[in-house]
Amino acid sequence: WSFGDYFKEEAIFFAWDLLTRVFGMNKENIYITVFEGDKIDGTTPDEEAADIWKKYVPADRILYFDKKDNFWEMGDTGPCGPCSEIHIDLRSNEDRQKVDGATLVNLDDPLVVEIWNLVFIQFNRKADKSLEELPNKHIDTGMGFERLCMAIQKKQSNYDTDVFQPLIQ
Repeated sequence: WSFGDYFKEEAIFFAWDLLTRVFGMNKENIYITVFEGDKIDGTTPDEEAADIWKKYVPADRILYFDKKDNFWEMGDTGPCGPCSEIHIDLRSNEDRQKVDGATLVNLDDPLVVEIWNLVFIQFNRKADKSLEELPNKHIDTGMGFERLCMAIQKKQSNYDTDVFQPLIQ
């Protein structure tokens, strides 16, 4: 969480640094999603986040998705905003050569999985459904621990990780 201490630039750097430098994930297998905007809400694509991601990821691995996938809201009213999801392709090289991972993002493939969501809380949803810009921007992130373990340990299933195997055994 960040309550006004930092925003998109720093959150994206922190996520990228942790996943690639600290955890050693293969940069070539990471895909990013950003918010494509919404005509009803009058929001535009999150080019700010996309441009920051381009410092780390080629543009063809930055994918635009709609409000369902890339806009976080806690309810009918209140703080909300666009988000960037970080996905990793855990398939074999052979499978990646057959089908590009970008085509499998957000399609529930068990080996092309979201591991982290960076929520950029920059709006307040009012009772009339309109959005107002917040005076202070915030960050909320959510990471799937079991999926992160699967990626770090190079497993094909959450249940094959050291989180679950002792219980299963």
